[in-house]
Amino acid sequence: MTEIAQILYDNAGPFGRARKADAVYHAVKRAILLRSLKAGDALIEQQIAAAAGCSQGPVREALLRLEQDGLVARRGYQGTLVSATTAAEAAKMAQIRIEIETTGVRMATPSITKAKLDELARLLDDLEDAEDRLDAYAKSDLDRAFHLGIFRASGMQALEPILVRCCLHMHRFTFGNESRESGPAANDDLRGPSRDQHREIFEAIAAGRAEEAAETLRQHIEAVIAYWAPDLQSAMLASPK
Repeated sequence: MTEIAQILYDNAGPFGRARKADAVYHAVKRAILLRSLKAGDALIEQQIAAAAGCSQGPVREALLRLEQDGLVARRGYQGTLVSATTAAEAAKMAQIRIEIETTGVRMATPSITKAKLDELARLLDDLEDAEDRLDAYAKSDLDRAFHLGIFRASGMQALEPILVRCCLHMHRFTFGNESRESGPAANDDLRGPSRDQHREIFEAIAAGRAEEAAETLRQHIEAVIAYWAPDLQSAMLASPK
């Protein structure tokens, strides 16, 4: 088995039975976010197709989605490579994310519907289950789904692609942070400060307290960065506002 095939096999998770393009997308994204694949690693379509047991069409579709996420880059004759995210870039993305999300939650809270609250409650339950199962990738995906679920209620759809990219590149420094001595590999704990803060954000939104929801959300993002990625926190402090 080639190295790329082994990485894809190890990162297939629950996506192995999904549509091939989706399965490849999630397997490669998981490998990137959890750092099985490093910045600069080559992604060769033929190898991935062989590992996934499919043609190159679904692989190409998956790589295009990953390129839109900013997680891979096409480099001409070099092919497709895993992209790099510097601490300075991630720090700026974190600042942008906080600005977009706090504005979004202020706009979403006054008109939040019961159906949206039910959706968010289900996502929180699933997120907590992923934490208990120590599934870092599922936690990453469900965390984004919860935050995006709130933001989508704001009606600012044009900003969503920016927010998605900011979240993804921040997650390369948080849930995938292998350098943190007290990270999940060391203490078998994926909860960190997230669980209670997610519930507090949800409760503030449900009660119609928009400013409290925005401030709690800001504190949550900053606390996650401080807990999981002290190097990113330092870069944020050094970054001009």
